[in-house]
Amino acid sequence: MAFTGSSGAAPRLTRRTVLTGAAAILAGALAPAASPARAAAAPQIYAAATGWTGRGGELLVLTGEADADHALRVLEPAEASGTVTGVLGPPLPLPLPGDFTPHSMAATGATLWVTGARELAPDRARPALVRIEEAAGEYVDLPVPKEIQSGIATAVSPLGANGLAVAIEGSPDKHVAVVSRSHLAVTADGGATWTGQRLAAGLGEGYGTVLTETDRGLFAAVADGEGTQFAYSGRLTEAGAPQIRLTAIGTAPGAGRPMAAVATKAHVSLYSDRDGTITETRFTDDERTEAALGSSLDCACLGEVLAVNGRRGVWLETDGTVIRIRGIE
Repeated sequence: MAFTGSSGAAPRLTRRTVLTGAAAILAGALAPAASPARAAAAPQIYAAATGWTGRGGELLVLTGEADADHALRVLEPAEASGTVTGVLGPPLPLPLPGDFTPHSMAATGATLWVTGARELAPDRARPALVRIEEAAGEYVDLPVPKEIQSGIATAVSPLGANGLAVAIEGSPDKHVAVVSRSHLAVTADGGATWTGQRLAAGLGEGYGTVLTETDRGLFAAVADGEGTQFAYSGRLTEAGAPQIRLTAIGTAPGAGRPMAAVATKAHVSLYSDRDGTITETRFTDDERTEAALGSSLDCACLGEVLAVNGRRGVWLETDGTVIRIRGIE
């Protein structure tokens, strides 16, 4: 079972693949697939982030290029008729290791963090994180659990000025690309030290995790192979080894693939792809506990929805030809 977007794109997610070129397959299986319109008209957008001082805090997108593997591009806002669209700048250098396939990104000050998978062999990939500073990229030693023998680092979210949470996902089978469990790697000191913890297991052929920072800490959502979503809220511990104290805050059967989590002052919006329809579920603070606000709401979104890491309440919607920037005040 694979889900498509409202733009009529080809299936975006293949949740189980026998590995051949493991890193590329894992990253591609959890990324939006190019529709015919997108393939002809514009680079494919995988992730968006702002706040990296290496580029003056500009809004950046991670793209898949027709003549290169991946690139960074500046996304310049342009307003017309009350709608803010994004204009892609030229490709920028992206100093990634040659055996690495990127998935998402976030910035903390002078550091740009890029998640993805490192190919260890033609039939095996390892979740990986690359730190980019001063135009140089290097691997970070993530605490990948023994329960994940092949997998990918997917979502990433800043936690304050120096903290970071990374979703590590995969399978205990070395030779099968499937998200059967999801873990978190957490740092509070800019990546100098890390701790790991389980987020969810028993997902079958599950979907990738989405994360976002909130005023209370971290919001996370993951879905199993049937499209049942599990939402969590957590706060970074203040003493001892960094860890997120997670609280389950909602379960939504049949909600589909989590696409993006966008935090605002009033709530967290979780955008999902359910059988080709994009929906929004809002989570609001209720006496210090986040709780689901009713069922999914019709959000009238277009195509793929991507959160902008580092900018609260801002997200992108793209149908392959037009990029809309939402939430800019």
